[in-house]
Amino acid sequence: MEKPPNVLQRPAARPSRAAAAAGFFRRTLALGLLACVVASLGLTAGTGAEPERPRSFSEQALNEAFATSRVLAAQAESLAGSLDAEPAAELRAAAETLNQQSLLLTSPGGAAAARQPAAAQVQPYPRALLESARKNLAAAGRADYGTARLLAAAGTGQLLLAERTAQALGDPLGQLPDSGWTPVLEDQPRCSGGDRTVLQDRPGAAESLQAAINAEYGAAYGYEVAQAQAGSGFTVLGQPPAQRRSAHLEAGEEGVRLLPDLCLPEVTPLPAWSLDPAFLADPVTSLQELEATIPGVYADLAGSSDGAVRSWAIDRLVEASRLVYSTAEVPPAPGLDAEPAHLPWAAA
Repeated sequence: MEKPPNVLQRPAARPSRAAAAAGFFRRTLALGLLACVVASLGLTAGTGAEPERPRSFSEQALNEAFATSRVLAAQAESLAGSLDAEPAAELRAAAETLNQQSLLLTSPGGAAAARQPAAAQVQPYPRALLESARKNLAAAGRADYGTARLLAAAGTGQLLLAERTAQALGDPLGQLPDSGWTPVLEDQPRCSGGDRTVLQDRPGAAESLQAAINAEYGAAYGYEVAQAQAGSGFTVLGQPPAQRRSAHLEAGEEGVRLLPDLCLPEVTPLPAWSLDPAFLADPVTSLQELEATIPGVYADLAGSSDGAVRSWAIDRLVEASRLVYSTAEVPPAPGLDAEPAHLPWAAA
């Protein structure tokens, strides 16, 4: 049986370049449309079904502090351009400090980061700074613990800048108070009969207050030793040692009177303190370094307490910072160790 001859199949004709390009375009367009549909469905599911959460008092205060610091920084930079060299340098330094401060007052993706600076206030620049400081210090009295610490430190920094820029511009602010920067809220829990259950929402408050009292009495003891070592002819941050010792003793006594607010007995610490050899070798320098640690003690207390204790901590933070930074550069947030330039979002 003969096999049919093999029939050679002619290859199908290749599509033209134009047809191939058109097909590729159609496939790409279809994939693109599909991706858009999927993305839109994801966005709708993630955002459309959930109502916007109302912002808490702490979030609102933080947002306002962030926006105001940005505005004040821009105002300082603009004002510096019309001043002589010395006041201009002071204003530019203030602008840099406020810009650094704004980094501390926000976080990546946070609500504060999305807030645009508010309109400039029509008032002399030092008084605008002072007004912002007052608002931040007052808000620190009501904010949650972490935000309270940050607002208290930022408000203190703005207060110091207000005093310094007022002096540079020849626009005195008048005699500012040493205390009373934040109101004492009446609805805070108080102890009765030594019941410490009211402290369950204030972790670390008692420990922080004890640390502040110890720091004050310890500093007073340090001045006593320094006077015994070096006499009374030296000064620390422009004040004689006897004056600084009295100030620390008075602050320690104030702290002791607040112990019952935290269900602790009103007991003064025993006057027994240890000093390292470096202190005895150079007591004057050691006292300056000791004073520099005091703002941090009260920033910690402001962030772990409330009511009268927090109000006192904020007042002491302001007073200690005024002394420590009387001639030194004002940091963005006195009492905080955070370096704004090292924050992950600082380069953004």
